[in-house]
Amino acid sequence: MESDAVESEEADEEVVELTATARGVTADTITLGVAITDVTVFADVGDILARYQPLVDATNAAGGINGRQVEIITEQWDILDSVAFEAACVALTEDNEVFLVLGFMPAGWGSIFCYTDINETIVINTSDLDQQDLDMSDGRLITTRPYQFGSLLAGLELLRPELEGARVVIYGATPDGRIETTEELLRSFGAEILEVTRQQIGGEDLIAAEAEIDIHVERWRTRNPDWIINVDGAVAGSLQGLVRAGLTDWNIVTPANDAPSNNAMGADLSVFSNLIATGEPGAEELAAQGLYGIPECFEVINAATGQGLGTSGKAEDAQAGTAIEVCAAWDVFVALATAAGPNLTPESFLQAGYDLGSFPMTGSPSGSLLPDKPWVSNAQPALFVYDTELDAFVPR
Repeated sequence: MESDAVESEEADEEVVELTATARGVTADTITLGVAITDVTVFADVGDILARYQPLVDATNAAGGINGRQVEIITEQWDILDSVAFEAACVALTEDNEVFLVLGFMPAGWGSIFCYTDINETIVINTSDLDQQDLDMSDGRLITTRPYQFGSLLAGLELLRPELEGARVVIYGATPDGRIETTEELLRSFGAEILEVTRQQIGGEDLIAAEAEIDIHVERWRTRNPDWIINVDGAVAGSLQGLVRAGLTDWNIVTPANDAPSNNAMGADLSVFSNLIATGEPGAEELAAQGLYGIPECFEVINAATGQGLGTSGKAEDAQAGTAIEVCAAWDVFVALATAAGPNLTPESFLQAGYDLGSFPMTGSPSGSLLPDKPWVSNAQPALFVYDTELDAFVPR
């Protein structure tokens, strides 16, 4: 009887024979794509590839994903070159047939539909998402970031006492309804909407974009608002325009609480009297507090690269923030791919995420994924102000 029980246990523990289950998944390997965005025109974020590879090596050294080793293929594209964005997509999805793609793909800078729609490839994005991108992705687009626009709305609610009866200008570029939603919320506070201004010229033509914002700013000067509410990534241009015009005493709300997103066009943030950011705790604050797996993330990358993440004080946010995003994206892949089991497919990967509940994710209290929640981070929104000495946003 005892022998029979032992044989039964051995049968239950029989190792599943791995086979090829999907594009990019063989019996032995899982091949991922990493889309590396060259943003040096805006900020020095360091060597992105050098941060992914140590995470791959650590995962493989620990046995891989359910017995499969992980390989990555990288493609780089310039953030100002939409043609290069498409070429990187084709190279990763069609030429190399990767299982999924990780990377920083800002909404509006290239057609992410090349990945999610045309080539039916899951993207783990480390940038904020447009609703339009989500609507057309058939569930294949997820992000490590909290919902930036949701954080903005929550932040405006926190500012309600100061916005009641205020004279407000709303500025943004997005066509996905964020501007209209913001306007509706502010009107419910009793704010007087002086103007809703839409950016028409994108970052691909910086000279024309600067000229456009200068025209807007001069018109705002004549209206003399109490508040400028920026709803999306166009904030970098508006801040630079306000600096050029010398209009830095107004109350300004930005939806991004990291310095690089706000000074990407060269704005000196220290000249603003009341620059308020909505969002979640930034990279510098979390790193300083040693929270949410960030020290461990830095330790793995520093040991392999000598980059010294987390060892300097001021102006490290672009480097540290990008490293945290890389670790977060990797955490999402590992958690969902592991939970999907040996039969790894795009469908089983996403379903595993929906079924998994909360899981650890670098830079956030936890992560979770649902069909109607592609923003994996579970961080809670708050208000922040710019600290000149730290060159960073700190809790208000």
